[in-house]
Amino acid sequence: MPTGSPRASPATNHGTAVADSLLPHASSSGWLLALIAWTIIVSFYQLDGGAAFEPTDAWLAQTAREMRERGDWIMPYFAGEPRLQKSPGPYWAVMLASLARGTPVDVASARLPNAVAAVVIVATIFLLTRRIAGTRAAIFAGFATASSTFVLHWSHRANSEMGLAACVGVAVACLWAGCHEAPGWRRGRIWLLGYLAAGVGMLYKMPMPLVCVGLPAVLYIVLRGQWRALASGWHLAGLLLLVAPWLPWVLTVMRFEPGAVDRWRIEYVDRFTGDLPNVQDQGGGAWYLLYLIPMFLFTLPYCLSLPGALWRCFRRQAGVDRDGTTMVLIWFVSLFAFFTAATGKEIRYFLPALPPLFVLLGIELAAFFDPARRAWPKLERLASIAVWILAPAGCIGGYFAMQAWHRRYSFIDWNELAPAYVVTAAIVAVGLCLSAWLYVRRRSHASFGVLVATMWAVWFWSWPKLMPLMVSDVPHATLAGEMRDKLAPFRASLRNVGQHDPRLVWLSDLRFPRLVDPFDLLRRQGGRRSLEHERRANGEAMVRALRSDALTLLVITRVDYISFLIEASRELAESGESLPPVHVWLQTRHGPQKNHLVVIGNRPPPWPEPPLTPPSDRLARELTASRPSPTRSAEASSAPAPAGTGE
Repeated sequence: MPTGSPRASPATNHGTAVADSLLPHASSSGWLLALIAWTIIVSFYQLDGGAAFEPTDAWLAQTAREMRERGDWIMPYFAGEPRLQKSPGPYWAVMLASLARGTPVDVASARLPNAVAAVVIVATIFLLTRRIAGTRAAIFAGFATASSTFVLHWSHRANSEMGLAACVGVAVACLWAGCHEAPGWRRGRIWLLGYLAAGVGMLYKMPMPLVCVGLPAVLYIVLRGQWRALASGWHLAGLLLLVAPWLPWVLTVMRFEPGAVDRWRIEYVDRFTGDLPNVQDQGGGAWYLLYLIPMFLFTLPYCLSLPGALWRCFRRQAGVDRDGTTMVLIWFVSLFAFFTAATGKEIRYFLPALPPLFVLLGIELAAFFDPARRAWPKLERLASIAVWILAPAGCIGGYFAMQAWHRRYSFIDWNELAPAYVVTAAIVAVGLCLSAWLYVRRRSHASFGVLVATMWAVWFWSWPKLMPLMVSDVPHATLAGEMRDKLAPFRASLRNVGQHDPRLVWLSDLRFPRLVDPFDLLRRQGGRRSLEHERRANGEAMVRALRSDALTLLVITRVDYISFLIEASRELAESGESLPPVHVWLQTRHGPQKNHLVVIGNRPPPWPEPPLTPPSDRLARELTASRPSPTRSAEASSAPAPAGTGE
């Protein structure tokens, strides 16, 4: 992304003049440096603390841990098994972070790449907005992004989408900026940076940049008639930079693992079309509205300005490059349409579509918080009163909602949770009310500044105080500790039914393979996945393992274990056989039963066997109804493989 302003740009000159009036003697570069400094502070804040790992975080961190310990930078491994669903960029980033810190792969190392990506995203949004609408809009866009739930939350997660969003943002911004440069070395340098960013994005999460960069770029060229931009030899060099980061890895993996192509087709194509069993239930209906949630959730507290930001793209604005706003609108709408059309959906998939939204928000916020904006005293006073009523009311309502949520998680001490929430809610309520009061008093810049400061204050308090209680690893950490202490001598007998719970492997660092090898299962299905076939294969393997003379220990979800007991008993009885002996060794002891895991064996444990709470009649009926009876077999069972969406 170029750092210079467009030549002879009235938008930049006007925006810089207004920005300088906000803070005397401060240049555009000064604002950028201040923005980056604050983004570093909030993004790197206590990376080793706060909320516990969620499944996506553990998938990435454990894979990076095993790759580094193996000294293998080519083949990703999880729990000792090859893991080829994803390209290795995020794993390499975590490994490099741990090497730079001089530590093993830990929580901070796993989150560090996303903190860096957050800084890149904020800087890119500032620079792109400055080129389109001047420094003033860039200041609002940059600080709104740095104080949004988007940056605050995802900078402290370990997932591939944040790095992908950074690469896509740089790539699209550079490709557009290059189109507005005169032919020559400067244009070529900008385009090459864009191609390289897209290539790194492919390494980070292939093949998403082909869509997230290619789709808005093609639509922009077609809709805006930028055909001349294609008549340049720089694109040939750019294509080499595009494939250089990831193609060698792809070719190497294909050489050593023939099933890699099938694995990638299932993960990428079948997930989009809905043929992947994990996402077959996500098509149609309300699923088409899913991405409205992150659109508003991750632009908090500025989401109320989204309609105005999108509508402003269709109006001529003094000092704003209309071609730029059109490009950003194409960028956002095309990605929104793509993610909505895809059957496989996750909230985090939407992150690459957020940078263009914050560019538009910056332009809208710059106008909304303009002191010279036409005053509507009565309307503004009513809005202020609404904020003063709704903000405290919402915080009070949140208190009772928190109580209801707490009843489901008895391992959390309410005496710790309640004060942490009350302080968080008080900061939010006071900040919103003060911002509204300042706005009515025509102190618009101070009003925006209070919003930014409120979000940062909430983050600095809630991350170490509230988030560890709301996203706790107590259930998994307790079971992982018991497994590490009690099952280490029996590690060779340990297998997982279906997909692992990655948090259990991360916290225990016990690496036990799946009962049914996933690549062998894929080959048996002819390169296609069938959930019914996989459930049957896992059920039959469970029966054989439990009948074995050798010790067998299986890790399985509580729901799937109960389903196995119900259905396997029925089917084996129909064939005149009985269920093999099954004993509970360990089980999750905290949190909702639907999230529990159990360790079962074909022999009694060397300690008193813990009782497993039986399912209610309703749960038993639901389980039986949701698992259609397969064809009878002497060793048949329809125990389901945990679906899971993976990392």
